[in-house]
Amino acid sequence: MRIRSLLPAALLAALPTLSAAQTVDEALLAAQMAYQAADGQAERAAGALSASETALAAARQRLVDAQNAVARAEAALADARAADAAAQRRLADARSALDAAWTRKAGER
Repeated sequence: MRIRSLLPAALLAALPTLSAAQTVDEALLAAQMAYQAADGQAERAAGALSASETALAAARQRLVDAQNAVARAEAALADARAADAAAQRRLADARSALDAAWTRKAGER
């Protein structure tokens, strides 16, 4: 925003110089100075644009990487839930077998 607001301000500041110039040489010098100021601001704006585009591309890549990490974490969570459910089933089966063994043991007496 700052760069956009400086360019019109520089040109407006140069206009009184152009209109107040007494000679062709003074007008030429004022126009050259205004052009150089505008050119410098345009170069800075182009640099800022390039930096912003680079930052945006990097942010998009980080987003893709994060989304991939989320997908991997969700898959790992699903695997862990399945393993937990299988372990709980095995535990219940083992508990039933243990209870049956104790019942048989108690019946021997």
